[in-house]
Amino acid sequence: MEAAGRAANLTRQLLLFSRKQPMEPTLFNINRTIDDLLKMLYRLIGEDITIIPVLESHLWSILADEGAIEQVIMNLAVNARDVMPEGGSLTIKTENVTLDEEYSKIIPEARPGQFVCLSIADTGCGMDTKTIERIFDPFFTTKGAGKGTGLGLSVVYGIVKQHEGWINIYSEPGQGSLFRVYLPALSSKAKKEEGEAIPLQKFQGKGERILVVEDEEEVRKLTVRILRDYRYSIIEASNGQEALKIFEQAKIKFDLVLCDVVLPDQTGIELVDQLLSRQPGILVLLVSGYTDQKSQWPVIKKRGFRFLQKPYNLTELLRTLREIIETGAVKA
Repeated sequence: MEAAGRAANLTRQLLLFSRKQPMEPTLFNINRTIDDLLKMLYRLIGEDITIIPVLESHLWSILADEGAIEQVIMNLAVNARDVMPEGGSLTIKTENVTLDEEYSKIIPEARPGQFVCLSIADTGCGMDTKTIERIFDPFFTTKGAGKGTGLGLSVVYGIVKQHEGWINIYSEPGQGSLFRVYLPALSSKAKKEEGEAIPLQKFQGKGERILVVEDEEEVRKLTVRILRDYRYSIIEASNGQEALKIFEQAKIKFDLVLCDVVLPDQTGIELVDQLLSRQPGILVLLVSGYTDQKSQWPVIKKRGFRFLQKPYNLTELLRTLREIIETGAVKA
């Protein structure tokens, strides 16, 4: 389970790097994220660089996309590694920061409020003023030809801005560099704690009739088995035409259609529109493993359909179904 979860999260990081991944904000503690990444960082950074974690013991939570924040940490760490070819130290620090009106004027781009500050400091060659001014420009790199894309820090900058934060740099030639990332903090405790048990019984169905449309047989079989175990009445189809045929021949009304966005004979959105024309008001949950044009994410968002990114876990699926059914959302 842990290996599969890590693989899924690594894929999300790659998609975030290419900016083809919708943001999924959750409430979490960055310290836990750093702890999870440390083993990977030790392998990535190498034995000649010492990693020094200095983590605030009672760190505030943030509402952010955890995969995106992991990408920020990884990119800053890799950038630090590259400026220390002969070894050195990398310090990763977290702290709670409260900025008032007066103090926020001292820090570039700052504003008053409570923030979690993530600092990445290296003992590398440092930067001059001209380099610092261009450091977040896309495709700007101080590395030799073929040794860097110039996208790592621009991606970091974009992610931090998307989360309504900012990033400052302090560096001088020969003195190393310090990157400080400020992210808005929330005083409430992160809901997603390690090992927290979620009682799935409260997400059980009440016999609702669901049409599951999924072309991958193993995925479809597993989804159907899970939903039947949790007291849903399920009819399955492997493509759009089969789904339409079942829909037209059925003498019952369906409560919800759970449909893959990419089907072999048409898109899931096209199928949903055809089903809505036959039964207006049917509830919709779309799923997809794609995050590029095939996912039709802009259309899904505009239409207001609920969406789950594959691979989703059992809790996500059952919780989302109950939310849709109990709130009556979403209808086109």
